[in-house]
Amino acid sequence: MPPLRSPRIRSRSADDPRSPLPAWRWLIFPGIVLVMLVSMVAADLNGSSIGAFSESPSEHGLLLGHPLGVRSDEYLLETPNALSSAQQGMPTSAWIGLADVDQAVAAGGGPTLDWSTSLKPQDWGFVLLDPSHGLSWNWWFPFAVCLWGTFALIGLITRRPGLSAVLAIAATFTPYSAWWMPDLLVGFAALAGAAIIGAWTTSSRVAAALLSVAAACSAGALALVLYPPWQYSLALVIVAICLGFALDRRIAWRRVLWTSGIAIAGAAAVLSVWIVQHSAAAAAVAGTYYPGQRRTVAGGGSLAVITGAPLNFWMVGDAGASLGAGGEGGQFSNLSEAASSWIPFPVLALVVAAAIGLAWRDRRRRRAAGVPVPSRGADDQVPEPVWTILLPAGLIALLLAWTFLPLPSWFGVITQLQRVQPSRTTLAIGFASVLMMAAATAVRSSPRVWSWPWLGAAAVIGAVGTVWSAENLPWNAELVPTTLAALSGFVLTGLFALLLWKRWAIPAAAGLAVYAFVSWSLVNPLQQGIAPLSDDPLVRELHSVADAGENPRTLVFGDLATVARARAAGFQSVSGTTPYPDAQLMGELAPAQEELWNNYAQYEWTPDPDPSAARIERVTGSLMQLSISPCNPVVAERADPAWVVSETSLEDYECLVPLTQVDGVGDATLHIYRFESPR
Repeated sequence: MPPLRSPRIRSRSADDPRSPLPAWRWLIFPGIVLVMLVSMVAADLNGSSIGAFSESPSEHGLLLGHPLGVRSDEYLLETPNALSSAQQGMPTSAWIGLADVDQAVAAGGGPTLDWSTSLKPQDWGFVLLDPSHGLSWNWWFPFAVCLWGTFALIGLITRRPGLSAVLAIAATFTPYSAWWMPDLLVGFAALAGAAIIGAWTTSSRVAAALLSVAAACSAGALALVLYPPWQYSLALVIVAICLGFALDRRIAWRRVLWTSGIAIAGAAAVLSVWIVQHSAAAAAVAGTYYPGQRRTVAGGGSLAVITGAPLNFWMVGDAGASLGAGGEGGQFSNLSEAASSWIPFPVLALVVAAAIGLAWRDRRRRRAAGVPVPSRGADDQVPEPVWTILLPAGLIALLLAWTFLPLPSWFGVITQLQRVQPSRTTLAIGFASVLMMAAATAVRSSPRVWSWPWLGAAAVIGAVGTVWSAENLPWNAELVPTTLAALSGFVLTGLFALLLWKRWAIPAAAGLAVYAFVSWSLVNPLQQGIAPLSDDPLVRELHSVADAGENPRTLVFGDLATVARARAAGFQSVSGTTPYPDAQLMGELAPAQEELWNNYAQYEWTPDPDPSAARIERVTGSLMQLSISPCNPVVAERADPAWVVSETSLEDYECLVPLTQVDGVGDATLHIYRFESPR
């Protein structure tokens, strides 16, 4: 009789997807993110480029980096408007350019106390804190919500908190996010997806209902960000990943239908109320030639851009500064347009091949041996994530086709991709790619196609593709050493490849997280406070001689930086960017120039002695020059301004009372006047 042996007990690691983990393990990473968010806000730090307003940015709070000219929408429009609104008590409407704008609808509008702000947590800092700390919250919350959302979604797919945490960092800090700042949309989309998957998988019907409501709120928050190209494409990603998850896990369709119904109905109800309440502004935006009536067509994307994410380290240097100097015609003339997300195509091809092989093998085994379908509740028999890989892969193929192929217009109408410019598909493709890779790490046994030779070849192909991208981007390729370009592509693609080896998955994901964060941190400055604006000579002088509380409306004759300074002082500028026009006002001012004014446009005002004159000339793109009299009767009656700021003397205009002049704003001397209506 053989000797008795004690049973061998196998321990499971904390990252084994079959291991039941204590709930507190899932709270560690979100807790760290929360602590970092609170710490950054408490320290009054932000990443704004408002240092551009100062001749000595380091003396006005710039701690690291340098202000970015490509951030002009941020530091010339969004930040000044936010500070202006906060100082005025966050009114629902304000004059932003030549229209009394509904700020809850306008692109670049400031925060409001409208009920919809409850679904705009990025603005809560302005409601609860002072303007400077409110800006800090507004800056860092999008990154926090993206980290929370992607961690939750990837965690539900992989059931591995450690891996989910580092992949969330890699997904959040992509070059596309560094230059374009779309993390808020990614975060809300990911939270909606995580909530709906949670509603499908929880055993409690009450919890399922509550998670469905959370999905509705997240979807509503996503919709209220108001940028259709990213919103719609990200929504497609979430639909693909959730549907794939439901098919793989064989979720009961009754649960899928009623939870999804709650989420869709809740989001639709919120949006319906919002649209009805803000119908006039929404109609005005929809009635513009741009962006309201803009519809895009397929094709024209740049393969060099979409595969060039590993080059982000060099985009922040001299090579990036030369953008437009090389390539054919300089199609992408700024660093945002040239940025990409992490899209390791060679590795994704191996993942798709493996998923197809797994599906085929499973089908053959079931047919030949009658193997029962794994039960949904058996942890040891969780099906392979075949559809969770294949459906996002199909969506990536669809978006790539829309990006590069001259598809017919009816295709854009049917798919509604006509709302997504080919140059804006990169965000969704990159997000879907990271989710695909996360799903691939949940494959239990590595397919042969994931062997070292194949993964090594994928890394080499990634290196070659990165070198090709460097040579074909519209910049001076001689400034990017071929060896370093190849190394960056090899390292990034290799790290993605190593995710497919379970023993290397966590170290590889950690390497990706470090790679991503360092790449991102090189792009954005680190600014403390808002001193470049609050200490600006014009801002201080406006506070001393004018009263925004009496009437904040101001005419600015000067460049957009002067407009931004006036707004940052708590005033409303009738000059500058107009998110959508007041058709009646513009019809009276320039009735023959509707093609120019019925758009999202930026106006630099120049004085004209003719009191009834108003002529618009296009400078470039959406930048217009408006020649108009400070005493124009239409503006006086409709906008009822109280103050005028000008880079030139306006002493000869009877409607203006001189107050003071300001030196030290660059090379200009600015003049401040009180406006007295000529009526």
